[in-house]
Amino acid sequence: MHILSCLIWASALLSALMPVTQTHAETLLWGGRPEFGLELEQEKTPDKLGVTHSITYIPSLAFTDGPVNRIDLLLMDEREKEPLNGVHETTRVTKLAVRVRKNLRFTDNWGMYFRGLLGHQRSSAERFVYGYTDAAIRYEQGFWGFIAGVRVQRSLDGTPGRDRHKFRLGPSFEIDDHHELEFCWTRAWDAHTHVHESDATILEYTYKF
Repeated sequence: MHILSCLIWASALLSALMPVTQTHAETLLWGGRPEFGLELEQEKTPDKLGVTHSITYIPSLAFTDGPVNRIDLLLMDEREKEPLNGVHETTRVTKLAVRVRKNLRFTDNWGMYFRGLLGHQRSSAERFVYGYTDAAIRYEQGFWGFIAGVRVQRSLDGTPGRDRHKFRLGPSFEIDDHHELEFCWTRAWDAHTHVHESDATILEYTYKF
């Protein structure tokens, strides 16, 4: 129900903004094209006992040229359910982060991107600063594309147990000039012990103003 209500809220917001965006389709903000993303994620531990559901709101600016092609602000709300003494405990986690992206194009179809993120995570149990860098190869053909990449994530204030590596892959579909869908599967493992930590499926919708 939480995910459904968020989708309804996002649809209503975009419907309200639609007349404005159609009228000012070429309007730029600080030289970049405004975008708004909504990301839904389900993450499970290998034994399927621990499950995390999250929603992330991603207002962005996309730039055609320059040293940075995209700046994202990420506002995430998570619900982590883990078994404790035979009972599933639910923990709320919030994250606030800024992410930048640089695109590189090799041919008409092949390219890659690099991203860097700095963020803060908070829950009732802990709070810490973290960051990650990732790189992905991207193939595009018409309205669809496919990415495969890796991510290196680290705690930046010494909080233990928060360093991990991730492998990411999945397709994307540019429905038209304003709407894009992206599906992604990720696998995460501890950066030091190399123990498999979780798998996740992600659905992201982006509206381009």
